[in-house]
Amino acid sequence: MNNQIKATLGIGILILGVGLWIVMAGAGTGGLSQGGFTTVKRGTLKMALTERGTLKTRNATRIRSEVHGRTQIEWMVDEGKKVVEGEVLVQLEKTEVQRRVDQLENELISIETNLNSARTDLIIQQDRNKTSLEKAKLSLEVAQVEKEKLLLGDIPKQERSLALAIEKAESELVRAEGLWEDMPEMLEKGFVTQDQFEQERINLKEKREGLVTAKQEQKLYDDFEKPLSIKQKAAGVTEALRNVEMETRQADTLIGNLKVKVNQSERALMESQEELDREKYDLDRMTIVAPVAGVIFYGNPDRPWDRDDIRVGGDARYNQIIQTIPDPKEMAVMIKVHEADIDKIATEMPAVIRSEVQKGRVFEGEVMKIDSVANAGDRRWGDQVRRFNVEVRLMGSDLDLKPGTSAEVEINIGEIEDVVYVPLQAVHAESGNYYCYLKTASGHEKVPVQVGRSNESFLEIIIGLVPGQEILLYRPDASESTDQIQKTPNGEPTGEQSSLQIDESDFMVLLSAESDFS
Repeated sequence: MNNQIKATLGIGILILGVGLWIVMAGAGTGGLSQGGFTTVKRGTLKMALTERGTLKTRNATRIRSEVHGRTQIEWMVDEGKKVVEGEVLVQLEKTEVQRRVDQLENELISIETNLNSARTDLIIQQDRNKTSLEKAKLSLEVAQVEKEKLLLGDIPKQERSLALAIEKAESELVRAEGLWEDMPEMLEKGFVTQDQFEQERINLKEKREGLVTAKQEQKLYDDFEKPLSIKQKAAGVTEALRNVEMETRQADTLIGNLKVKVNQSERALMESQEELDREKYDLDRMTIVAPVAGVIFYGNPDRPWDRDDIRVGGDARYNQIIQTIPDPKEMAVMIKVHEADIDKIATEMPAVIRSEVQKGRVFEGEVMKIDSVANAGDRRWGDQVRRFNVEVRLMGSDLDLKPGTSAEVEINIGEIEDVVYVPLQAVHAESGNYYCYLKTASGHEKVPVQVGRSNESFLEIIIGLVPGQEILLYRPDASESTDQIQKTPNGEPTGEQSSLQIDESDFMVLLSAESDFS
């Protein structure tokens, strides 16, 4: 195993060395000369913004569970299968639901029979002793209104009053603590007397005790007074209801019993019918079929972390997305753009997309949507960096991409014409100034430069170099303290400590120079 690793590392180092030799030898095409030099060039500098994001479908058909509650998944079609419209996708376990449907249908027959019998008996006695019964009902309504008044008026009013008292006590305590904080120093310097000092101490203690008292009053109300008031009003309603029943029995015991029986039967009938309708609704939706043709993906591609919950034997919740049928013709990449770069992009800007799955393909696209508010969900405690959600649509119809996978988006934000530019690694920072190493007959010369804008690979030179000059791609003297130029999120150059050797990022910059600016 160690020999294989060593062999792999040796091959990698060999390929890296050959790549460096090819890049440095390609002075005719990429502007690089042998020995780690490059030629200062004048031309058009392409500006681009590169971000990574997640592929999503813009027009997906989501297969949801319409069964109330949790239901076990009995069977599902295989993920990745191409299905046709009307094909069965999911079968939920229906044995228990079917049993409840049969039971409820039998109960309904019995309830309807009892209800019809009670209504027939009630008609015979319905007009007797109407006055006393109406009076008892009026008392019941008054008790109910008083209970509602307590719940909706008196209690909220008292709670607001107690909360205001606490807030006032807290405010006074904060004010007293602020005055007390400077009292020892003021007493020491003679700005206040001992009596004033003692008065402020007593005042602070009073405010603290006042806050404790206000909170205790609120607790007493919440724990004792409010529950007691509610129970009293509820007891009043109960007592009034008993009076209605008593008046009904006194007037005609039979009519009272029949009313109760009718009401109970009607309520039972309504509840049983509603429950039966719900069970039949669920039963009809336990076999889920494809509304459209397409390829099946488990779960919601926008929430890939929930995918493991979608399995045979697992539970499906109401309205949960079980499967998704994406439209391969409508794909987009969701990226997050730094707040310093957001003003550089606009809708309909062209973009190039590279998928992590299909690395050999390059897709054309355009910016479709830019959020007007920064996304605060990704910020950590104390992190002031904000990013905006940006949607980039992929062009074309033969995309064949999987939602939820990663992709890289390069947005073309414009070009700077007729500028002098050099590779980023050819410029170094030292004590706030920028330098390049100019190739001379005797070796090299350190020359100061004024830099401008930059992209991922190249940096604009405003003053200090002219096209055709040759400069070093590295810092030749390790004893000199210089910094290699990096690019900040807003495109401005900055310095970070560099090394004598050209690292892997330098190879990538040199290689990109040959393809983008030759």
